Amino acid sequence: MKQDRSAPMPVKYWSFAGLILTSRCNAACECCYMNCSPRSSGPEMSVERALEIWRQLVEASPHGCRVHLTGGEPFLNWPRLIEICRRAKAQGLASLEKVETNAFWATDAGVIRDRIRQLDEAGMGKLAISADPYHQQFVPIERCRLAAQVAGDVLGEDRVQVRWRDWLQNGFNTSDLTDEQRRECFVKYALGGRERLLARAAAFGPDLLLNKGPAIVDSPCREALLRSRHVHIDGDGIVMPGTCAGLALGRLADKTVAQVWDDLKNEQDRPVLGVLARGGPRALAEMAAESGFVAERRYASKCQLCWQVRSHLLAKGEGGWEIAPRWVYG
Repeated sequence: MKQDRSAPMPVKYWSFAGLILTSRCNAACECCYMNCSPRSSGPEMSVERALEIWRQLVEASPHGCRVHLTGGEPFLNWPRLIEICRRAKAQGLASLEKVETNAFWATDAGVIRDRIRQLDEAGMGKLAISADPYHQQFVPIERCRLAAQVAGDVLGEDRVQVRWRDWLQNGFNTSDLTDEQRRECFVKYALGGRERLLARAAAFGPDLLLNKGPAIVDSPCREALLRSRHVHIDGDGIVMPGTCAGLALGRLADKTVAQVWDDLKNEQDRPVLGVLARGGPRALAEMAAESGFVAERRYASKCQLCWQVRSHLLAKGEGGWEIAPRWVYG
């Protein structure tokens, strides 16, 4: 039986949430779908704000919510990071799933060991280290290796998550590559299916068109938007789908987490989210055509088309509050 795209779809409770403590990062990876960099103008998340959102996330779901701390690079402000972790534990909030880092700070084994022990005592479940061809343009791979080694000694290997572990073991420092060589590296791993071309990263889809057939761009996005159970929240309280940066599910400025989640039950009334949920990026492109958007002949992924359309709407001053946060678009 063909699915009725106009019928409301049950919204899943959020089981995973990333608090974006900062959009700033020492790296400026081409594949960063959040567009984080040293120049990012995104908001900082205060300790009090992080703890309040954390509490609401847990209370809003009958199954609880696993929280991780991310960025940007959360270790750029170590005092804030460790204070959030300690106070969350002291207040009895749900345990911290993980803290993410690119290990730029991991230059001394003693400092690494001290910080990992403090995070462990404050309730951190895992340390997640980003190690891949893109981050190694900005962070020497030796720092990632040292961080993983020391963290493994303190936490145990099962509590150290590395993206990608085989790259950590066999990869190399890409900082001395030319821009063209880095581009080739990006395409190589994207074609291999390891890199997710999502949000801003989907803008690089044209590199793949010579190797892939045209993507299906009119499939609805209901599952990703309403049922993925994963969200990210920035310092201004903008709630985004876990993989769709730059698309606001709601804002916590004047609503609670529970109210934002409840509002999604009426997604059919939303001018951007509703169109994507029912008809996918092609339907959004048809809407944007009224203001001059011209689609390409084919796309490497529907995310590539979606990013182009949303960027167009933002440039035209259309799309309302749902095309946010703006710092993701640079």
